Amino acid sequence: MHARVKVAALALGATLSLTGCSLAANITTSNNYDASDGVGLDVAEISAKNLLLVTDAANAPAVLVGTLYNTGTDATTVTINVAGTVDDVVVPAHGSVTLGVGEGEHEFVTTSPVAPGALTTVSLQPASVAAVSEPLPVLDGTLAEYQAVLDALAG
Repeated sequence: MHARVKVAALALGATLSLTGCSLAANITTSNNYDASDGVGLDVAEISAKNLLLVTDAANAPAVLVGTLYNTGTDATTVTINVAGTVDDVVVPAHGSVTLGVGEGEHEFVTTSPVAPGALTTVSLQPASVAAVSEPLPVLDGTLAEYQAVLDALAG
């Protein structure tokens, strides 16, 4: 009988020690993050996710892709600035706007100041708030999803 109690106590101790890590550890997947190649940027009630610039080369046409989310109760106009190209985007209350060149997407086309693999800067400014800037990755069509963006830009 003593052996059974020892085995049960040992099993209980092992179970608690192995599962205890998940009780105290920060679960990374519960944090918001950009799950792809782009960057995120939060300013006021606007949250930008997975922003990146897609181009073939420096000084070539480029497309800003990503998504703008508005957590506010009113529609918000956001001024975007990439490489000196400025555009205003209205993001509906509790809604989103997808940036790209596909159907239903807001088209933001500029000229890339740098070659793919380098960084440029993106600036977002919701109405009545100071602009916030972030380094912006510049990618080419090496990955199929970005080649489709370049193909749409060319067409």
